[in-house]
Amino acid sequence: MIDIHTHTIYSDGSFSVKELLKEAESKKLTLLSITDHNTISAYYELKDSNIRCLFTGNIISGIEITTTYKGETIEVLGYGFDLDIMQKFLNDYVLTFEKKQLKEYELIKSQYKKIGVIFDENNIVFNPKIESSRGSFLKEIKRYPENYKYFLKKESITLENSFTRNEVYNPKSKLYVDETSLFPSLEKVIVMIHKSGGLAFLAHPFVYSHNIVNELINIIENYSLDGLECFYTMFTKDQTNYLVNLCNDKKLFKSGGSDFHGTRKSNHNLGIGSGNLKIEESIVTDWINKCL
Repeated sequence: MIDIHTHTIYSDGSFSVKELLKEAESKKLTLLSITDHNTISAYYELKDSNIRCLFTGNIISGIEITTTYKGETIEVLGYGFDLDIMQKFLNDYVLTFEKKQLKEYELIKSQYKKIGVIFDENNIVFNPKIESSRGSFLKEIKRYPENYKYFLKKESITLENSFTRNEVYNPKSKLYVDETSLFPSLEKVIVMIHKSGGLAFLAHPFVYSHNIVNELINIIENYSLDGLECFYTMFTKDQTNYLVNLCNDKKLFKSGGSDFHGTRKSNHNLGIGSGNLKIEESIVTDWINKCL
């Protein structure tokens, strides 16, 4: 069993590197990748043999880099890259987690004031070193029924993930915020990964809005992605089968993971997702040796 989509305290996970490795060992994983958002800091800890020995399976370098496509925020997973080369690219083109959260907060605040959303910014409290402001914004604006008219989907009023994907990141929502200025372009992200010696996979395609799902073929045909994340906690069997068949048809590699965030995401348990993910190592045999 493998899990190559996980997060630690270096981005928005709740587990330290040590805790993640111990959890992976207890689950008897054979392959692990730490794919923190826009940072590879966890891998510097892994250079310590006293930490690395906590997990007896293989570890491949990983990262989840945020970008945009037609104004909508999406993510690309990079695997098997050289750490030093990738770090130089991150220094030049990618905001740190904290800087990104602070800038995003200002964009959301400005846009929502502009369209008339009611909120008291003094109530929007978050720790930008480990948290996004989006959850705090949602908690505040849903206190006012007058704001409900802005939501595209009712579930976004109560679910932070829906608020993020279906409102803040969705150009069709009145609560959409253009965050293009915060991230490198999709083309640049893929170049960063490739020039670092890695492979680029589009993360969890069905997590995004229908806009992106409907554009999936165009993305594949117009950008040099190496693969797609086909196995994921929130995917239905039909969605996974569609992505697997698409990869086979387009000669793309396949990846998968739980998107583990420790206690910060429910039902994204390491290795098993909501209970039955259990990804076999066979899905990566056609590319994994390039990354080890």
